[in-house]
Amino acid sequence: MLLSPDNIPLDDKDKEILAKIAKEDPLALIEYWSVDPDYNGETFRSLWQDYRENTGNDDDPDHCVFTAEIVVPKKPKGTRVVCVKAVDVFGFESVATVRV
Repeated sequence: MLLSPDNIPLDDKDKEILAKIAKEDPLALIEYWSVDPDYNGETFRSLWQDYRENTGNDDDPDHCVFTAEIVVPKKPKGTRVVCVKAVDVFGFESVATVRV
């Protein structure tokens, strides 16, 4: 889901600033994201996460990291569903899954 500045209760000046940030650096609006590498479709179990101001993963306190590498045991049979959850600075949550 794409964030629209019109859906946020901001004055016109702040809506313009938000639209510019969303266009030029959309990942700057991510407050927190996490990964469940073996999502069962019901319960999200975060194995990895990053958030703004966490300098343990990188030296940039204003952004979350853009990539993550997670090592998990090979699944004996079948495929694995990886689920990524992101929360933006306004509290909107997005979830995406991929079967690997």
